[in-house]
Amino acid sequence: MFYYLGLPFTSILDFFDRGGPVIVVLFVLAIIMTTLLIERVIFYISEMNELTTEAYSDIKNTNTSNEWLINKIKLKNISIINLKANKNILLIQGLIALCPLLGLLGTVTGMIEVFDIMAITGTGNARAMASGIARATLPTMTGLFISIVGLFMLTAIKSAIDKTSLDIKYEIEQVKI
Repeated sequence: MFYYLGLPFTSILDFFDRGGPVIVVLFVLAIIMTTLLIERVIFYISEMNELTTEAYSDIKNTNTSNEWLINKIKLKNISIINLKANKNILLIQGLIALCPLLGLLGTVTGMIEVFDIMAITGTGNARAMASGIARATLPTMTGLFISIVGLFMLTAIKSAIDKTSLDIKYEIEQVKI
């Protein structure tokens, strides 16, 4: 059917066809989740240093000797850094939790297909049930795989951002004017 696309594209399209419509939804969620994770890595590499520099300059440019006001400015800058550092983390965690559930939805729809085939052909036709069983197991495997990979990536990114945020918080609190 897709011979003109070449072998790799044929196998991917065959995987989508055998897994059913849930695989396509999982693929879209995986792309969204990966995009958000890459955005967090780019933030960590490029924008974290800029936020730190802005925080230092905001504190240093304070023209007051009021210790209470200086501490509030430090807390404001720490809060801004934490808010920007944790942007989209809850969304990524939600997508990670959603992927296995969608895989289970694919399992249920695949098993419904198996039971329909069993009702039509009887219990002895294993060939007829094989496509339904594949449609039941492939979404589960895909949902779990996407979730596990996303969880590892999120844990690594979140721990790096949290460690850097704590270091920045400590450094900002130590700034004397």
